[in-house]
Amino acid sequence: MKAERTRRQIAEVAVTAFIERGYDETTMEQIAEAAEIGTSTLYRYFPSKELLILEPLAQVLDYGRYLRARPADEPLPVALGAALLAMADDFADPARRITEIRRIIDVSAVPRARLWDYFLNSRADFEAALAERMGLAPTDHSVQITVGIALDIFYRVDDQWKGDHTKDYRILFRDALASLATTPIIVPKLPETTSPR
Repeated sequence: MKAERTRRQIAEVAVTAFIERGYDETTMEQIAEAAEIGTSTLYRYFPSKELLILEPLAQVLDYGRYLRARPADEPLPVALGAALLAMADDFADPARRITEIRRIIDVSAVPRARLWDYFLNSRADFEAALAERMGLAPTDHSVQITVGIALDIFYRVDDQWKGDHTKDYRILFRDALASLATTPIIVPKLPETTSPR
């Protein structure tokens, strides 16, 4: 617990420095000094600068954690919707400074590229959490497609929000989930006359 607290404190100091000075202009040495720790300690927790700017996002993009927090007897569609809304609440929490962090990441090539690693890892954990609730393997089509739909909702909302950070992330998410009830979703079908090649 102490190590986790230290990790979060370091990330908070770093994010403040990035916002105030700029991402490229802030050095690891300056972050260590501001956090009142040695440089070697900083590198032990965060081997690179992009990991520091991504740390608050990594906590919010832990899709599997949100799903696992839902009651085991809750209907799965409701659990998925509630998990996404809980993530949206954390995303919109001003204390997490996600808006400022995203502005930095959006114009910084290395953190932006590294963010995709987080998405892939989070997706794999989300698949594992969903598979456990469905009693299926994470590689099962039902699991993969369900996760794909849930994450596509997130990506669509994120694109809307990225274009205008003044929009309320939670409202965008609620609107997106509500629209699913009336949106016809076309599932591709195999034509009857096709033959395997």
